[in-house]
Amino acid sequence: MTDAVSQKRAPAEPSADPQWWVLPNPRAVFSLLALLAVLASITALGFLSGGYIFSRAAPVVFVVAALVAAGVWLVRGPARPSRTYLVGLAAFAAFVAWTGLSVLWSIGPDLSWVAFDFAAFYLLVAVVCGVLPGGRAQLRLAAYGFALVVAAIAVYAFLGKIAPDVVTDAHTFARLSGPIGYWNVLAAIIAMAIPVALEAASRTILPAWVRGLASSGLAILFFTFFFAFSRGGFVALAVALIVYFGLSTRRLTGLVSLAIPGALVAAVLFRVRHLGTLFTETTNDALRTAQGHALARWVAGALVVAFAAQVFVALAQRRRPLPARTVRVVGSVVLVVLVAAPIIFGIYYFPRHGGLGGWIRVHYDAALAGSGPSNNAGRLTSLGSSGRVPWYREAVKGFRAHEVSGSGAGTFRFTNYLYRNQVWVVKHSHSQWLNVMSELGLIGLVLFVVAIGGLVVAAFGRLFKDRTDPERSLLAGCQAAILVFVVHMSMDWDWDMAVITVAFLLLVGVAAAYVKERGRIGDAAGPATSDGEAADPALPAPTRRLSLSMRLLVTGLVAVGVISWALPYLSQRAASAAVDDASRGRLAQAATSARKASRLDPLAVDPLITLALVQAQQHQPTAARSTLDKAVRLQPHNYSGYYQMGLLMLNGFGRRDEAVRWFRRALALDPLDPVIRQQLGLR
Repeated sequence: MTDAVSQKRAPAEPSADPQWWVLPNPRAVFSLLALLAVLASITALGFLSGGYIFSRAAPVVFVVAALVAAGVWLVRGPARPSRTYLVGLAAFAAFVAWTGLSVLWSIGPDLSWVAFDFAAFYLLVAVVCGVLPGGRAQLRLAAYGFALVVAAIAVYAFLGKIAPDVVTDAHTFARLSGPIGYWNVLAAIIAMAIPVALEAASRTILPAWVRGLASSGLAILFFTFFFAFSRGGFVALAVALIVYFGLSTRRLTGLVSLAIPGALVAAVLFRVRHLGTLFTETTNDALRTAQGHALARWVAGALVVAFAAQVFVALAQRRRPLPARTVRVVGSVVLVVLVAAPIIFGIYYFPRHGGLGGWIRVHYDAALAGSGPSNNAGRLTSLGSSGRVPWYREAVKGFRAHEVSGSGAGTFRFTNYLYRNQVWVVKHSHSQWLNVMSELGLIGLVLFVVAIGGLVVAAFGRLFKDRTDPERSLLAGCQAAILVFVVHMSMDWDWDMAVITVAFLLLVGVAAAYVKERGRIGDAAGPATSDGEAADPALPAPTRRLSLSMRLLVTGLVAVGVISWALPYLSQRAASAAVDDASRGRLAQAATSARKASRLDPLAVDPLITLALVQAQQHQPTAARSTLDKAVRLQPHNYSGYYQMGLLMLNGFGRRDEAVRWFRRALALDPLDPVIRQQLGLR
């Protein structure tokens, strides 16, 4: 049970490998600091609602942009990415430009502006991570740093289950979602981190106690992952494990390291299955707390056992390493078993449940159903689509209405208003590919596919080479995480959650840079040493210092991006102040704040609607009507302007017939809105 690279003798202690601790040159030092900054941004975004809320993500973006602008003037020059990565970046830049241009024809131009800002920020992260030197230190810091960040997020989320009297995020549902705020993204980002943590637990060169801690960390990740009750998360985890074991050179050790925490987590969950509040929602806070504390005791025991078991395995590997041939044979068997297990299960399961055809028909109908399962643990065995299939159809309808250019970035909510056959409203089609197709048309979809495809392909270079590379398994963990994101964003709105998108861009950029560097040095690194570490390859290829004009250009682009973020950010702050002032009866201040918000973001209708409501409270119906006229002209496809105008005609002018005409115009854009239908006397 040891690595194919290091089976001749017991590996030396990590201190014998200077590359773990010695920083080779100033440029490498700066690259590591840059990666630390990206990891810090992921941490901040993870604890700030996942970066989904624009006003909460903006300060993080400002800090990252300032660091990038400073770095342009401090470093000698970037490394040159691979051609494939450059193609991806070029398509990404074109996608960002197209997103920005969509403001010109968007049915919600303020939303398109925000979508452009996020896309530009993502491009900045992709560029930074892709042009850093591709050494082992960078790969290790990015991968292990990411796993540690996710572990911190998972610990906080799991406290909502075992200490709900302290961390109250899990009170509404039994599903865990905090601090990110969305259970499916919490599960997906954990699935991204699991293969990296698994690699650490199975890495024979690490001290036994470090591997033990990694095993306990895996147990925490598994517990939190399960209590997110995310079916898409389980699909993503399956992808992660298949990719990792398919590409790793530590299959046998990895399987043992997976089995230890996996078996313990399964045993604990089986033991506490009678504690109902852990798996279903409840309003009994006292019972929830008591049962959470009971779970905590079992979890603590599982963590201790996982640590001890992994330490025992690590020590056994050092004392009695298996022959290389045995490792290869058993590793191949592990891979075959993982692939064959679903097939064997299907052969056993389907004949006993009406056959494959009957099973598919039943679950196909469930998947097409508009309603979804509950938010309890029972949802894990349900195949209902939770409304996704109808949303996918709405995205297709939106695409057919604007096939070339789309309706504008960030505007799916208006498509949903128009075509929905369900009561609830969503802002995303829950498939990034379909969402881009609907909002940005065929041109946007092609650019997005090339961008993501280019980045991913660059990170998967040299798949069948460098099998003796000691970082092969760590690279496999990063590649598994990359595919987790691609798969999961195909069935959810991960792209709008900056925390997981930035994590993807970090891993794909660093992995692509590492693959590029391995290709440059070829076999110059020589064979692996007896302690399992290859001789350190030559330093990254020297780069030319950026010219003054290029530095000024990059700094200028970053400054423009900061301004683009700052204006809607300040507008939202002013709009919030207007609402707060109005609620406190300070109508003059509220009107001033609303006008300020409108000036800062002249594409938004919400400040105008707030101003109109304040003017109506000030007994200025004519001024309110003029303000709403401006809102309707600004966004003629936004039902809210028509609805507010109807209310003004009804309550401010007493014109019932004219109000009905405005309500009908609003209803044409949002046919199922219950409030509008009530105004019109419809059911």
